[in-house]
Amino acid sequence: MDDDFRAQCRRQINRSLDSRIKYGFCRVYKPVDDDQPVRVFKKMSDYRKWADENLPRYLGYQIIKSATDAK
Repeated sequence: MDDDFRAQCRRQINRSLDSRIKYGFCRVYKPVDDDQPVRVFKKMSDYRKWADENLPRYLGYQIIKSATDAK
């Protein structure tokens, strides 16, 4: 299995930079976050509050107030 991994790495290195960029990223739709082209906030705290109230928890946006809240 180690040889397979090394062979895959060699193939990737031999690709052009454009190909590595094109195939190296996976576009994933994020509900609410991707529904508008642009959002502007005056302060980072405004964005954090909006994200905490609007984005699904599985995206990882949540204000943690204390260590016990994270559980």
